[in-house]
Amino acid sequence: MIRVPADLNELCDAFAVNNEEIEHYLDIETGKVIMWMDPIATGIRDEELDDELENGFGERYFHLPKIESREAYQLMVEFTEALTFSSLRDRLEAALSGRKPFRAFKDVLYDFPEEREQWFTFERNAHRRQVLQWLELNHIILDSL
Repeated sequence: MIRVPADLNELCDAFAVNNEEIEHYLDIETGKVIMWMDPIATGIRDEELDDELENGFGERYFHLPKIESREAYQLMVEFTEALTFSSLRDRLEAALSGRKPFRAFKDVLYDFPEEREQWFTFERNAHRRQVLQWLELNHIILDSL
């Protein structure tokens, strides 16, 4: 097992970034989460970072997974199905079956602050479980900061 002084919340935040142009890596020596951005998208190439990540990949730098769109969508479905407030559940189901379901889902929840906070907690807990599973698969133990 590898002991790493990393912040679980920071790892969860990186996991939640579903952007093809952004990748995150965990530096197991420092515990820092490193963000790499596609130079084609940014117009800027950080050759030093590219070399460092390439040379230490799998030894010092571990590529962090990110939530896939289908997984994020499934979380919204699970949250919606668990709701007892039928009016909100109906509105969220309609949002999820329409155009731009991610935006529509958030727009509906905006009018329900209590349930919106429940969603954030539900989503954060799901991300936490997935990150903890990834850490276990890679034999990484987080040291408390």
